[in-house]
This record gives sequence, structure tokens and C-alpha cells, in this order.
Amino acid sequence: MTDGWSYSDTDVVAGVIAAAPSVYDSQPWDVRLIDRRAEVRERTSVHCSPRADLLISCGAAVTNLEVGLRALGRNTHTDVLPDPTNPELLAVVESTGSSAPNSTDLRQFSAISRRRSHRRQFADIAVPADTISDIVAAAHRGTNSADSVFIRVIGGDESAALAETLTYSAKLAQHNVQQKREVFPWTSHWNPGGFETIDPDRSVITQGVPDTDSLAAAIESETVLVFSAHTTTAEHLIRLGMAVERAWLTAVDARLCASVLTHPLRVEDAATRLAQRLSLAGEPQLLMRIGYRGTGNGAEL
Repeated sequence: MTDGWSYSDTDVVAGVIAAAPSVYDSQPWDVRLIDRRAEVRERTSVHCSPRADLLISCGAAVTNLEVGLRALGRNTHTDVLPDPTNPELLAVVESTGSSAPNSTDLRQFSAISRRRSHRRQFADIAVPADTISDIVAAAHRGTNSADSVFIRVIGGDESAALAETLTYSAKLAQHNVQQKREVFPWTSHWNPGGFETIDPDRSVITQGVPDTDSLAAAIESETVLVFSAHTTTAEHLIRLGMAVERAWLTAVDARLCASVLTHPLRVEDAATRLAQRLSLAGEPQLLMRIGYRGTGNGAEL
């Protein structure tokens, strides 16, 4: 047993950390329990994706850690990048006392084990406006995220701007052999069959570019959030990841499902173009789709 942590505590911590979402399931973090605090460190040996995605993933792990500790009846205080001389130490979540977990803590703890990425079409059921407001409010809750993270709910003509950005990224990716295979994971969110074609020269499956108008219509039929960071510093990207996971867990608690996309925003100047089109306060880092899971002609509510 680690000082300040029982075996059951460490079991909960291990479970919530393992369940945190991460790019390519890379889990680019290392968690250490020391005295009455949990340290989240960056695993610098992970290079599967741009560092922005890895830091966002680590932020999601920090949120899961906070939720897990509160479910254990511990009050928490989180410092992001507490030591300027040790940049690999991304966050410290300190246990500052004990209190009974409230209903929100317990519901979010339950949501951790039920969270999954839903990369298919949603049921044709609108997400209530009050539920969307609750999800956005939860994302901004705690750790100064409102000063560093901005969330835009896509609506109206903005769907066309997002669709144009996605197709712009897809066209650029088609000229890069490594990025070609990445087109399907984001365009297929709005088309369950994807846009696959066969490249006769290489005998591999490549990815076509969707029709912008059709994609815009599909986006408009869903609830899509754009998460932007005030800057691209490590601190703001970590806080963005924390906010994303709070939003995701709140959505799951509302019996919704979700998926996130980052890769199209990493293609050349796509993020800058989207920020200009939508007049965003920061640079967009992540897209989140939210909806009800569809099962045949109905929905799993």
C-alpha cells in the first residue's frame, strides 16, 4: 500500500486512468501516487500523433482521476504544470480532505466505464437544448477552463463552414500516402459506408472526398461542438482535454453517446481556416459529435 492510498484506492485510480480516452489508445501518461497526491506525467516516448493530441489525451486522464478520487470521498485540488522546471509533470491532483461524494460525482464515475466512441450515424432524435447547455457548462466547470477553452455549438450556416474544412483537409490528405488512411475515420462519422475507393496503382484501399453539401447537411442534423484553446501552449491543451472529458462524461450520464475528431484539424492550415470562418476566439483543436445511439429504425435511449 502506498502512503495515503489503500489498495482499493489504487484499484479505483488504475481503473479510471485505464478508461480515459486517448489518441490511438496510446495512453501517453504515467500516473504516480505520492503521499496524498497523484502526479500525471507525460510519457515522452509516445510519438504516434501530434503532441497536441497527446496533451489533450493527458488532460482527459486528469479529469478521470479527479472524478475517481471524488467518488472515493476525497476532495481534490488540481494544479496544471505546477513546476516550470519539470515540463513532463503535467498535473498534480491533490487530495485535500474528505467528504461524501455528491450525486454528480457518482454519476460521472459511473459514466467513465460506460463511455465509448460512437463513430456511426446517430438516431434521428434531436438532443434537447437544455442538455446541450448542461454539457457545455460541465466542460467549463473547474480549473479555470473558461479562460483557456472555448466551445462553439455548430448551428445553421456554420455546418457548411465545418464541412468545407473537412473536405479541404481530406483533399490535402489525399496527396500524402500516410494521411490517406486517416480520411476514412473522420468522413465516415457522417457516412456509415465511408467513401472508400480502390487505388489500382498501390492495390490498397484509399479514401474518397465526400460531397461538401451532403456532408454539411449531415453535420447540421447532429449536435457538433468545436473545442478551441486560447493558445496552443501545453497548459491550455491539457485544460482543453480536461474540458472535453467532462463534457463527454456528462453526455454519457444523459444517455447520449459521442465521438471526437482531431486529425482533420492537424492538416496544414485547416484549423486556422475554420477559426476564421467561424470567428473563433482561439484555434480549434477538437470536434465532438453528440447524439442518441441508433439501432435499426429506432434508438437506444
